[in-house]
Amino acid sequence: MRKQSVNLWAVLVCVVIGQIIPALWYSAFSEIWISLNGFTPEQLKMAVSPIPYLASIVSSSFVAYTMAWIFTKIPVKSLLTGFLTGLLFGIVFVLFETIVKDMFSMRTLLLSIINGGSSVVVYALSGAVLGVWRKYE
Repeated sequence: MRKQSVNLWAVLVCVVIGQIIPALWYSAFSEIWISLNGFTPEQLKMAVSPIPYLASIVSSSFVAYTMAWIFTKIPVKSLLTGFLTGLLFGIVFVLFETIVKDMFSMRTLLLSIINGGSSVVVYALSGAVLGVWRKYE
């Protein structure tokens, strides 16, 4: 029996997904997100540091690799199973945690859904990619 291993090309695609989806997501919800956070135009103009973007790439890399490794252990062997597993991970490990933390920070549920929803989509799409694009030793 062949042993499934982590497909680094699939992980790289998931890292790219982890950058593109949030950019599109927050573009679509930008006005309400800015309003719910109470940001001023001056604050947004001052936010020019590349550090959050670098942190996003590093974080996406760890998430994608870890998900790929977990998928070899479960094992996940199809697009649908990968999508559903990624969706489950995103909802349980990110969205629910975001909602609870935001409740303590007295942020609205809508803001939590916007912030956590982006990750849910990334996890689900990454799961689909990792589920369908497997590597065997």
